[in-house]
Amino acid sequence: MICFTKSLLIAITVLTVWLQLSQAYCVYNHLDGADSYFYVKEHDIHARFSFKKQINNGQKECCAWDNGDCSPYSTREGPVHFHITFGLFGASLEGATTFDAYCSAGGGLVLSGNSLTNITATCNHYHNTADSTIISPI
Repeated sequence: MICFTKSLLIAITVLTVWLQLSQAYCVYNHLDGADSYFYVKEHDIHARFSFKKQINNGQKECCAWDNGDCSPYSTREGPVHFHITFGLFGASLEGATTFDAYCSAGGGLVLSGNSLTNITATCNHYHNTADSTIISPI
C-alpha cells in the first residue's frame, strides 16, 4: 500500500509539472545563498506590460505562453528573451549588471550559480530538451 501511494504521489507531481509547463513558462531561482535573488523581465514586450518579477531563492514565477504580456509570439516554441539582474547574497540591484537569457515560451528557465562569473541558465523546453549556457552581461 505504501508503494502504491508513493507511486501515485510521484505520478501526480509529474503530471502537475507537465501541465504547468505545457501552459506557462516558469523562471526558477536555484542560486546559492539563501538571500540571493534576481529581477527578471521579458525584454521583447513593452515595458509597461511585460512579465516582471523579483524571484527569491528557491522560488519561481510563471507566465502563460499564450499571454501577450509573457510572450510576443503566443506559441510554446516561441523564443522569450529575458533581462536578468542579480542580487547575489543580498546585494542591492542598484547599479548591478544585467544579463541576457533565452528560453521557449512553453519551457522553464532555471538559474543557478554562486557568482556573476558562473551563473548558468538552463532552459528546459516543453518538449523535454534542455539548453544550458553560462550567461553574459548585456
